Amino acid sequence: MKISKNLLIGMIFVSILISSMNIQLVAAKDMADPDRDISIDDDSIKEHIQAHERVRFQFRKRTSITIQGNTNISVDIQCDANNIGDKDFQIEINSSKDLELKMLCNEEEKELGLLKGNTYQVRNRNRYRYQEGFCVNLECNGTCDAKLMLEATEENKNGVWAYYDEDKEDWVTVNTEIEDGYLVAETDHFSTWTVLVPEVDYTIYLIIGGISAAAIIGIVIILRKRNK
Repeated sequence: MKISKNLLIGMIFVSILISSMNIQLVAAKDMADPDRDISIDDDSIKEHIQAHERVRFQFRKRTSITIQGNTNISVDIQCDANNIGDKDFQIEINSSKDLELKMLCNEEEKELGLLKGNTYQVRNRNRYRYQEGFCVNLECNGTCDAKLMLEATEENKNGVWAYYDEDKEDWVTVNTEIEDGYLVAETDHFSTWTVLVPEVDYTIYLIIGGISAAAIIGIVIILRKRNK
């Protein structure tokens, strides 16, 4: 009887624990899901987003754009989903007043020389390749802070967010982290943004390989001399 009582208590405890975990998982899922999910069979939309409301726009069942802000936002979005394809971009905005946000999403920006496959030497003198096929031009009627997020993939996981400096006609990379499967960057200004992937400099590896080979040969020669 004692064993059955302990077993029953154990089963009740496990049931409570599982129920608690399920509640937490549902709560986490609810937090991740948007408040509104809008499907658009076109390339443009104008919509009003309430403060703290999270809205996901799905263009032509391909390109996903999710917007959330701490104030009311009137958005005007144009998205070339046919060429961009399956991308998941999200933006969180903090401002001291209601905003009017214009967003233009393209696969390339030919006027800025942003073409898929092209390489660029940015201010830190490193070379980067544009292969993402997604760039976004952001404009708004006030100052704000924003977090930019683009879903990380095998192709872009080493990439960094970069914006175009119109005064110097140059791309500027910014600190980028991977958070919850997204490439994330923070900014206090809007312009044209994209993700660039650093090119591997094989020259360095060739030099290191040459030095290593020479060192190994030198050691072999010394050991042979010692053994004679």
